[in-house]
Amino acid sequence: MIETFSYHNFSWQGDKRWYKASRFTRYAPVVVLVILILSLAEISLGSVWVANLGNTMSVPKIIQALLIPGCSFFNAIPSLHLHLLLRINPPTLALCFSSIFSFVYLFSTVLMLASCGPNDSRVPGALRRSECYVGIKGGPQEYGITKGVWVAFQVCNLLSAIAYAYHASLASYVLRGINQRKAAGEIEVEDPDVIAAKRAKAREEWIKMTRHGF
Repeated sequence: MIETFSYHNFSWQGDKRWYKASRFTRYAPVVVLVILILSLAEISLGSVWVANLGNTMSVPKIIQALLIPGCSFFNAIPSLHLHLLLRINPPTLALCFSSIFSFVYLFSTVLMLASCGPNDSRVPGALRRSECYVGIKGGPQEYGITKGVWVAFQVCNLLSAIAYAYHASLASYVLRGINQRKAAGEIEVEDPDVIAAKRAKAREEWIKMTRHGF
């Protein structure tokens, strides 16, 4: 079983390219672990929110409360797998996904904070009722969540946006360093067939893990 899941390769050092790039990039696996924990908290808080929506439930609210955190969770799991087990995490891939998630989380947070500001006259009533907590002026009156749950959800969203942005910046730093060393001839450019073989191995390892469970 250990051979199947490659747990013998586990190391908090992760991908050596990330670990050796700088003293900051070596903490990338920890950042992804934080993102995973935040996504679990967001899913829990989002479930409470959706459960209290009653007949005011809508597709956009489900996307914001559950789908985005769920996608973050299923992004963090394979990212940890690449960092800690395979220890081969392409910085280009990490930069792409982390940048997208950072933007999505930031947009969601700004939308909710702007909708629930003190001046409700500038916010459409439907948006304020959808994005805010019970009791706020112009917000939902019967179905919704308490202010405490709403604040906790916003804090987790903001932290996720920051964590993803930080992970993207680390990936960018690692990628820039790799490209500079390649240009200087310090790193031999790998054959495309070798790269394809490594990616195929990563996919096979991931399929084995998903079939047998974590």
